[in-house]
Amino acid sequence: MILARQMSEDLGCVGLIVDAKPEATAFYDKLGFMRLELVAGELGDRPAALPMFIELGQLPPSKP
Repeated sequence: MILARQMSEDLGCVGLIVDAKPEATAFYDKLGFMRLELVAGELGDRPAALPMFIELGQLPPSKP
């Protein structure tokens, strides 16, 4: 999250997108990520990742 905040200041990023593994979506849900619709990119031999997004302003504070 520190890198995301730095990139926000340096480059103007507004949020993060992750390709969450199905078993990790609950973790990202707890942080406030929104689920996005998968348009393309599924791999037949692996579980489909679930794209998720969060605005940088909604990220929890970084721990020192």
